[in-house]
Amino acid sequence: MAHYKDGYEDILEERRHKSDLKYCVKQRKDVPQYKYRKRRSPEEVKEHVIHSDRVKYTVEKLADRLHVTQEAVRREAQSILDEMAHSLNLKAVRGFAYFLIKIFKSLFRRIYVNEEGVRQLHRLIHEYPVLLMPTHRSYMDFLLISYIFYEYDLPLPVIAAAMADFSNMKFFGWLLRQCGAFYIRRSFGTDELYWAIFTEYVQTQLRNGDQPMEFFVEGTRSRTSKSYTPRIGMLAAALESYFKAELPDVMIVPISISYDRILEESLYAFELLGIPKPKESASGVFKARSILSEDFGCVHFFIADAISIRQFSTGHIDRVCHALEPRYINNLTKEEAELTTQLAFQIVREQQRHLVISPWAIMAAILMQSWETGISVRQLVKESDWLKRQAANMGAYVDWPGNTSPDSVVRHYLGLHTNILAVSDDMVMPRLVQPSAHVKVQNDHVMLNAATNIILSSYRNQLMHVFVRVAMVSLSINGCMQDCLSMDNLYSQYCFLEKIMARDFVFQPGHTRADFEQALLMLQHSGGLCASDGGVLVKKSITKHTTFYSQMFEPFLLAYWVLCQHLLSMSGSVHGRPLPRRLKDLARDAQVLGKRLVEQEAIKHYEVLSLDILGNGLATLASMGAMYKDKRNEENWLSPNHVMVSQIAQQLAAFIEVPAVQVTQEACKSIRVVLTAKI
Repeated sequence: MAHYKDGYEDILEERRHKSDLKYCVKQRKDVPQYKYRKRRSPEEVKEHVIHSDRVKYTVEKLADRLHVTQEAVRREAQSILDEMAHSLNLKAVRGFAYFLIKIFKSLFRRIYVNEEGVRQLHRLIHEYPVLLMPTHRSYMDFLLISYIFYEYDLPLPVIAAAMADFSNMKFFGWLLRQCGAFYIRRSFGTDELYWAIFTEYVQTQLRNGDQPMEFFVEGTRSRTSKSYTPRIGMLAAALESYFKAELPDVMIVPISISYDRILEESLYAFELLGIPKPKESASGVFKARSILSEDFGCVHFFIADAISIRQFSTGHIDRVCHALEPRYINNLTKEEAELTTQLAFQIVREQQRHLVISPWAIMAAILMQSWETGISVRQLVKESDWLKRQAANMGAYVDWPGNTSPDSVVRHYLGLHTNILAVSDDMVMPRLVQPSAHVKVQNDHVMLNAATNIILSSYRNQLMHVFVRVAMVSLSINGCMQDCLSMDNLYSQYCFLEKIMARDFVFQPGHTRADFEQALLMLQHSGGLCASDGGVLVKKSITKHTTFYSQMFEPFLLAYWVLCQHLLSMSGSVHGRPLPRRLKDLARDAQVLGKRLVEQEAIKHYEVLSLDILGNGLATLASMGAMYKDKRNEENWLSPNHVMVSQIAQQLAAFIEVPAVQVTQEACKSIRVVLTAKI
């Protein structure tokens, strides 16, 4: 008998009591198919692509430009297509499903799926081409989605997968291809032939409705459990058929996937600290089978209401403008490109809105602020109950069991994460994460502490989109030294914080003022903000709410500040500018400075060592004009504009406590730290 709650069904419950073999060979009944679909095999799809007008045109153009034969270019095109294409085969799916079910039953307690979303998919797939847009936090995402589609007799999706991650895994790479994965490069650059084949491969399957198509709008897995700024390349390629009137509509279905515990948590933490991940391989998969004995809690899938591109674009674009040109030439209008960007951000916002917040995310936010001193279980229960109410008041769905005592809930989740926490004498304290064999930091206490801290922060991050806007208001209030802060100044500071955090958090373009006003209303409603005529009464507004929200986001601002200090330490070499360096090299050097500051106890936040935050900070500084760019081999090399970086560092210091640091021009070699007390 299935287990239900709040519109969700647990699809593992029935599997625990019935034969897995019978399930894998079951007859799939009433599987919906697109009403205009013409049945094609994967090989026939490839034939259509290679003989399409788009690919022929590109082959002729490149042959003429490069002074080679068309046959040579065509052979390269065929090689790219063979490398890319899926080989979806139901027999392989059934065989793989047998093992997947056993793995899922071992790893997870329950896999919840919202039933209304499944019913919607049955209706949509028959009427429209469908794009599935899930969140991407784990390798398990696409495996679980394919399993859900098999469970509910839906047509199995074809899935865009990163070539670097899977195609070289020998048997598993082949098996995933047989289950619908098609492999694409992470970056196409200016490779016209690859773009043409990729675009035609995606569009022909959409136009014919061969299968639902699945890809991740964020472009890659989030190692931090936060949503990434969307990438629009694949979305634009998919929607081009609609813009050029080859399809009457396309339905885009955001899917939110929420984990109690992520399988790759330790791997991600060390990767964010700069320790390279082990290369994906079949032998690595077998070596990782020890995790099957661990408990990873529950998974929640929310299939959101579909977004009709026809309705979304009404009144914003004119499809007639493409009527007098060949449809196979890529040339979206400015309005279509802007609409695609707006749509991508809307998809991410929908994904965030329907994420299920685990009690563990609430607890992690509390524990992050009690890192050094620890916290009693009793106090953790009390604070978690308070934060749960605040999240619910802001519209989050918190999966807190209603018929279980708060103490039992907290102790359950502490037991689920004993790899990073220990409970002794009813005090909760961090436990150093145990690195795998490939990690070479066994004796580096700072990095091991940082790894544990970053694992915990990744669960707190699942909550951050709920509070980010009220936190930006709170940071401005807490950093104000006056009795009253005018609304104009408050909004100006809010805009600065949105700019500086634009790579770490997703803000929809053009919504700044509306988001600001909504944040003010939420803080006022919760009693965390006291407003008077045209301003905010600062002393009365520094409350538990504004203080807690500010402290949640303080590590990000501190990391940006450390980054600025490193950039200011770089000496001028060419025309008064420091020599340009690659973004990842600058981030690593800033990490060295951050590590020294942590070792000398000048700062307490281990998150300043995260290369993700430092890299995002560099990208943001570049977008704000604080970095000079130099393009080399399709890669940006950066050097700081010292005047602008200094101004930004001063602005950051107005929001948070920073140590008085004098950094020499070789930041990682000589650092003088002066600690200051804030009254």
